[in-house]
Amino acid sequence: MSVPWQPARDSRGLLLVRAKPGPVSGWVRRGLVACDVVPLGEWTALLPAERSSRARAPYDDAVTVLAGRPVPLRLRPSIGVFVIDHRAVVSLQAKGFRAGHRWLVWEPENGPLRTPGLDPARPPELVAAAHSRTSPSAVHAVLKDGSGDALRYLRRVLEVLSLPGGDLLAPSDHPRGQVVAPTAQAVARFESRMAEQAQHRAELEES
Repeated sequence: MSVPWQPARDSRGLLLVRAKPGPVSGWVRRGLVACDVVPLGEWTALLPAERSSRARAPYDDAVTVLAGRPVPLRLRPSIGVFVIDHRAVVSLQAKGFRAGHRWLVWEPENGPLRTPGLDPARPPELVAAAHSRTSPSAVHAVLKDGSGDALRYLRRVLEVLSLPGGDLLAPSDHPRGQVVAPTAQAVARFESRMAEQAQHRAELEES
């Protein structure tokens, strides 16, 4: 299922998945965020096509929902770069059953921030996931630099990792690939699951 393209002007970021567009599009349909699916050689880029996800609040922000969604093993590795609240966020999901979701959060002038509760994405892991020949020390130098704004920082991260998609971070009035939307069934399943969890929490509080 595809939808008419609607530019997400306020959204910034993309998720790079090392898989072909077909399987990636199927994964998008089972999610909550309509995405512009762009083939980039060995990678497929996903960009939010709309400002909001198809779910209700508090799961309605397309960028944060896409950034936090677990990528299945068959589609990994994946590397995401996002601008959220003027901060740069880098997400990493490597191959392997024990490879969890890893993060790097960066703030202008301050550089990388401590993120208690989130596993950090380290330079050697990013290099391995990107299949890059860049040295981890070169990646570390870019990651710790606090100069510039979040968008510029993310472009430097992609460049040092020899990853495509830096040009896709700029806003555009035209789609870059096929826009794929979640199915109504996928959204309904998510909403039902969240409602059940909310009811369970309410029952626990009452007891």
